[in-house]
Amino acid sequence: MSVTTFSGPGLDSRVALARGAIEVDVSLTAEPGQVIGILGPNGGGKTTTVLALAGVLRLERGHVRVAGQLWADDTHHLEPEQRGVGLMLADSLLFPHLRALDNVAYGPRSRGVGRSAARARAHTELERVGLGDLAGARPAELSSGQQARVALARALATDPALLLLDEPLSALDPDTRARTRSDLATRLAAYRGVTVLVTHDPLDALTLADHLVFIEDGRVTQTGTPSEVLREPRSPYVGTVVGLNLYAAQGDSHGHVETADGGRIVTTSPTEGSVWATIPPTAVSLHAHEPEGSPRNTWRMRISSVTMQGQSARIGLVGDVPLTAEVTLESVAALGLRVGAEVWAAVKATEVRTYPR
Repeated sequence: MSVTTFSGPGLDSRVALARGAIEVDVSLTAEPGQVIGILGPNGGGKTTTVLALAGVLRLERGHVRVAGQLWADDTHHLEPEQRGVGLMLADSLLFPHLRALDNVAYGPRSRGVGRSAARARAHTELERVGLGDLAGARPAELSSGQQARVALARALATDPALLLLDEPLSALDPDTRARTRSDLATRLAAYRGVTVLVTHDPLDALTLADHLVFIEDGRVTQTGTPSEVLREPRSPYVGTVVGLNLYAAQGDSHGHVETADGGRIVTTSPTEGSVWATIPPTAVSLHAHEPEGSPRNTWRMRISSVTMQGQSARIGLVGDVPLTAEVTLESVAALGLRVGAEVWAAVKATEVRTYPR
């Protein structure tokens, strides 16, 4: 099976514009074949960035170059239909009266490809996402996951140099989402353009993206490979996404760490000066009484939240050092963990990691 290839560099862009109350200034670069995962809080500028790359929004400053072609700068602007871009949203937006084959063929047809050639290309794309046998089905006859795969096939049927996926799996139930995520990963592995994936789901980002970009308040706060971000988050939001307790702090050579809120933590891996300190939620043990023995970090805490996650629970704790603990459901029952209750939290110094800010 052949795949489309592109000459020249992949994506080289700086998106700078105001939209509502937010000023966005985001730079993105990628090589052909790379998947860039964009994460950030609501209203941070993720969708604005994607719409500017697509040509829906005009730049005020910056540039967009894709596959060696200038799409936009301060004075130049290609309209969306003039750009080699494919777009897939949370809502698949399939035409309900058209069969899957003609939904996918719509993209090539809209770009001047003849009916026969467009339908042949659509059938190829449906085969690539594992739906060749459902080419004659209408959207109402497809599951939500199958509709998402048809939307992906439609986005790729025009040979885009840039594929933009804005929350493509968010409307799916957990089981369908897992299966569709796997299908999406397989298809993207064979796509040689640049993919920009916007998501709120850390699992989507960590399993689909080669490189992660975090956008907060219109600015990039951290970039890196998934392993780099997991190892060293550099903002409270990123810490939440990767599931770590993260603190901006000051450290000394003796392993003492003082957080910005005045809390004190002890670590066996000291870093002097301005640091980030991390504690995995699984490293936090909870006790009805002050623990004895080896833990060098103990705090009296109040439970602020209890969230069940499968066979475990995440316990939000407030006190001198706010924490999230991850414990078994047996511990929840045995300790009577409920909102408002007081407990002792303990963390071994060996579980606290620090690195420069």
